[in-house]
Amino acid sequence: MGQDKALLPFGGRPLALRAAELVRQVCGDVTLVGGAREYAAFGFPAIEDAFPDRGPLGGIHAALQHSDARFTLIVGCDMPYLTPDFLEFLLRVAQEAAADAAVPESEAFGYEPLCAVYARSCLGPIERGLQENRCKVSQVFGQLRLRLITPAEWKPYDPDGRLFQNLNTPEDYERAQQELCLRVPEAPAGKEE
Repeated sequence: MGQDKALLPFGGRPLALRAAELVRQVCGDVTLVGGAREYAAFGFPAIEDAFPDRGPLGGIHAALQHSDARFTLIVGCDMPYLTPDFLEFLLRVAQEAAADAAVPESEAFGYEPLCAVYARSCLGPIERGLQENRCKVSQVFGQLRLRLITPAEWKPYDPDGRLFQNLNTPEDYERAQQELCLRVPEAPAGKEE
């Protein structure tokens, strides 16, 4: 994209704020992983990676290290087609499974680690992986008990086949703006749980 995707405007607010509001509808508590200075105006706590420049695994580690919860929902800011109903389903599956992580499996990309629920038990293996410079999420998944969410399970929440589509190019961004901005309802302001 050539710039920080999290700060791109989408439906009148930055992508990161839109994702945070979506997660707040489902979980109540939200923490942004990224530059505290850049995200200060969003009204959510922001934390930085303990292992900088390690990609998504570094961000997942930061979120787990910061969280006191048994389960932590991780959502990338560039997935505008996610819905509260699907995230609630994902949390429910994680809470019922005897697994370290509940991870959707998409037909196009395999694991969706930035739309998943991680138990506290993931922190140790993820930290060891980062210390050993294994920075790909897939390199750590082999050490975790995964509960894969199959396409048959998530497709009822995805009638258009776009649930895990993210914004990687300016064309993706423009298309999503055109498709969603006019029909996505605004998140309720100030909803507290």
